[in-house]
Amino acid sequence: MNRPVPDPFLAATSWWVPQDLDLHSLQLGCDALYGLHNFSSFCRRPKPNPVTGFEPSLMRRVHDASWHEVGDGILRFDITASSYCHQMVRSIVGTLIEMGRGTRRPGEMAGIIRAQDRSVAGGVAPPQGLCLWEVGY
Repeated sequence: MNRPVPDPFLAATSWWVPQDLDLHSLQLGCDALYGLHNFSSFCRRPKPNPVTGFEPSLMRRVHDASWHEVGDGILRFDITASSYCHQMVRSIVGTLIEMGRGTRRPGEMAGIIRAQDRSVAGGVAPPQGLCLWEVGY
């Protein structure tokens, strides 16, 4: 929710961001997400497999990532990927919001992905508003 005053009826199902967000910057930040990447910068580090000792792969293929203006200050982020790692979507959204606020440039997203370092990405968006919309096979 991107408007000066929060809506108390949406508080449990949305993240209120009072600062003006640049929708164009949000969308530009999504461009680097497409394709097959190691999303370590956006995921909690997984525990090694107790049998093999190996860490699970954080390689994911993003097929679509886009922002939509729904109306009345409501923005929706959609992402479609082969799978998701723990906190991946919330970390991506937190980073994109920084780009929308102007505290980061959208062109930084590719470097954040390449860094494969969680500390390089932005904060984690709160869980309000995050929902699984569809599962496809």
